[in-house]
Amino acid sequence: MNQDTQVVIIGAGIVGCSIAFALTKRGFQTLNIDKLPAAGYGSTSHSSAVIRPIYSHATSAALAHESRSYWLNWSDFIGPGAPNGHANYTECGGLVLIRAGEESQYAANRAALDDVGVEYRMLTADQLESLYPDICLDSFGPAKRLNDEGFGTATGGKIVAALKVDAAGYVSDPQLATQNLQFAATQRGARFHCGSEVIEIGNHHVKLDSGETINADIIINAAGPHSGRINQLAKVELPITTRPLRHEVVYVDAQNPHFVHGHQVMIDLDCGVYQRPDGNDLLIGSADPPCDPEVQVDPDHYNENFTEQWTTQNLRAAQRFPRLAVPNTARGTVGIYDVSEDWIPIYDKTDKPGYYVAIGTSGNQFKNGPLIGEVMAEIIDSGDQHDHRPARLLLNNQQREIDLSFFSRRRQVNDLSGVLA
Repeated sequence: MNQDTQVVIIGAGIVGCSIAFALTKRGFQTLNIDKLPAAGYGSTSHSSAVIRPIYSHATSAALAHESRSYWLNWSDFIGPGAPNGHANYTECGGLVLIRAGEESQYAANRAALDDVGVEYRMLTADQLESLYPDICLDSFGPAKRLNDEGFGTATGGKIVAALKVDAAGYVSDPQLATQNLQFAATQRGARFHCGSEVIEIGNHHVKLDSGETINADIIINAAGPHSGRINQLAKVELPITTRPLRHEVVYVDAQNPHFVHGHQVMIDLDCGVYQRPDGNDLLIGSADPPCDPEVQVDPDHYNENFTEQWTTQNLRAAQRFPRLAVPNTARGTVGIYDVSEDWIPIYDKTDKPGYYVAIGTSGNQFKNGPLIGEVMAEIIDSGDQHDHRPARLLLNNQQREIDLSFFSRRRQVNDLSGVLA
C-alpha cells in the first residue's frame, strides 16, 4: 500500500514531535514514523530534562533561554485539551560550582549569558555554605573512577565560587511533554505512525517493515540514537558524525539538611556530576569527565541494567554532600544519547535533495523542544539557499535573530564537550 504526504519525519521523540508541531503550523502535511509504540518512548523518556541557559556560546544560550519562556507558559503553547494534562516545568534555579584557580575557565559562559541578557550572580564560598548547610567545599578533582587511587580523598583545592542563574529548572515528565507536542501537532493535522520501522529510504520515499511505501517531498531524520542507521539507509554521509552513547542516571533520597533551603540544578565538574531535584529525590547524572570511557552501543541491543557507574555517580555526589547514602536498591534510568563530535546538534539540510537531519542532540537538547521545530522549519523554508545564505530564526521574546549555520553539518567542529558545551 502506498500513501503520499509532504513531509515524513523519522522519529517521534521530543525532536520529531516539535518538528511536526512547527511544520503543521506552517501548513505542511506531516507524518511521523517511529518503531516504538508511542511518542516519547525512546531516548526522550530517559532525559534529565534540565532547562538552563548556561552554555559557552551565545547561540546555544539564546536558544535555550528563549525556549524557557515557552516552558514557563507550556499550557498556552500547547493549547487546551491535552489528554493527560500538561507537563510541568519547575523553575528552581541552577548553579555551576567553581574551583579555586579555574575562575577564568567560565569566562565564555559568563560572556554568553551577558550577550543574551540572562541575569546571573557569582556566589562566594560563604554564600554556598549558607545555601547548602554542611556542604563540603573541598576539591576532589579531577574526577576519578570508583576504583582509582585517591577516590573520595580531597586533593587540596577548594570550591570558592558558583555561577548562579535563577532562570533554570527542570521538566518533571519528559515523555508527557513530548506527547503534549504530539497532541498539539495532531490538532493541526499531523499524523503519527508508531510501531513501524523504516527499512528503506529512496529519493522522496521511505519503505516500512510492513511493506508500505510512503512518498514525500521532504524526509527528516529525527531518529535520535538511530540517526546513524537512518543516514546509512538514505546513503548520506555527513562531515560531522554522531554516535549512540549509553548513560546511567541515579535517583536517591534527598531528604537531608543539605537541602533545607530547597533543591536546585547543580553542575559539579570537580566531582564529575550534575544533579537536579525530582520530588523528594535527587537525580544525579554524569558530567562526562575525561576519566569515564565512552560506552558506544547498538541502540537496539545494549545493557539496560545498572552497573558500577551507578554507584560511582552516587559516591561522586556524596563527596560534595556527605550525608547522601548509597541505597540498597538502585533506582534511576539507563538510556542512550545521540552525541555529535562537539556535543552541538546538527540541524541542517543535506546533499541528498529533500533529506534533512535533526540529529546529534547529545542529551542536552530536550530544553530546546519548543523551538527545535522552528529551527528546522526555517531551514526547510530557505531550501537550497541555506548553505550559501544561512537561515536565521527570530527569537520573539528576546527580539534577536540567531544564525542557524551554527548547527550546520559543514561547520568547523568546536572544541567543546560535556554538559556546558
